[in-house]
Amino acid sequence: MCWPLTVLALLLAVGTFAWQTPGIGLVGSLGGYVPGWLVLLGAAGVVTGGIAWFVEPSAGVPVATALSAMAVAAGVKVIIDQRAALRSVGVETVLRDYFGPFLRSGARPDDVVTYGPVRGRYPRMAVYRPRPSESPAPVVVHVHGGGWMSGDEVGDKAFCRYLSDRGFLVFSPTYTLATEERPTWESAPREIACALTTANALSVQYDGSADAVYITGSSAGGNLATLVANRVAQGERFGLEHGRIPRVAAVAVNIPAVDPGFAEGTAYAFSGGLARRFAETYTGGTPESVPDRYAAVDASNFLSRQSPPTLLVYGPNDWLVPREATLTFARRARIMGVDVRAVPVPWTGHLIGLSGAGGRAIAELTVEWFRRHGE
Repeated sequence: MCWPLTVLALLLAVGTFAWQTPGIGLVGSLGGYVPGWLVLLGAAGVVTGGIAWFVEPSAGVPVATALSAMAVAAGVKVIIDQRAALRSVGVETVLRDYFGPFLRSGARPDDVVTYGPVRGRYPRMAVYRPRPSESPAPVVVHVHGGGWMSGDEVGDKAFCRYLSDRGFLVFSPTYTLATEERPTWESAPREIACALTTANALSVQYDGSADAVYITGSSAGGNLATLVANRVAQGERFGLEHGRIPRVAAVAVNIPAVDPGFAEGTAYAFSGGLARRFAETYTGGTPESVPDRYAAVDASNFLSRQSPPTLLVYGPNDWLVPREATLTFARRARIMGVDVRAVPVPWTGHLIGLSGAGGRAIAELTVEWFRRHGE
């Protein structure tokens, strides 16, 4: 029994530290998201190894026991690194955070509305209302991820409900999803800009503030959030004829695909093709065939001194959206004088939502960032 436990624990340990290794890195890197289970599996291997040695000593038992002990050490290191990194930015983790997601479920939205029209389409938008308050609630627009090809307005309901429970009025729009026959590099940002306009118009109806909005997004949603916020800051109206596009007071995104062109350079063998498929379906081609489109969806190209304060939470071991894109965006923003903060969650990557530590960081830092940059 000790060897199966040892092999499983070793897979998670090796995959976490060798996350770029095809196959083992994709599966084994889960140890970086749930290191508590890595510690428990390794400890179980040590215990069963001791029992096996007592019952029937053999040459393989000490080897299995030693490897299990190494897995325990690996899991402990991950926990220590994550705890220290998040404590340095004011986030205190708890034991449960190392065994599964921070946000496990969330109540359905309080309402679902449509917005538009944008080129004849009326996309849906979920509404999450906070508890009644004497003052208008600050408004957040959350943009879902999914590689621009999947997702909907209720896919991130747990995160949206977390924000509404902390006093924010949250609107979560869907947008036209890209297909091979229908690239949406131009229409999706326009729809999100329209969603900002609609959220601003509906805010009073839902007891929210119409002065400004905050915007969040994950992965592809992080691209749309940063892209639209920076273009709006430069005064762009996205061809919208009706309504006022509100000022974006602050941006908070996680594992953001700020520059889809970085997908073309993803070296990770297993997911590189997937990353390129997302980017090429969204834009309708490669960076060589449609360079103008890639330039138009690279959020860093629209940074300016007017850009809103931006928080970026990312996983350094991201095999889908290279961390270099996030760090490049942050460096360019600082050069422009933008208030930007890039926070890594060690040993995590694009599945950061599976990490309790990562999920807690995203949730708590988003709230803190918006409150710091409140009106």
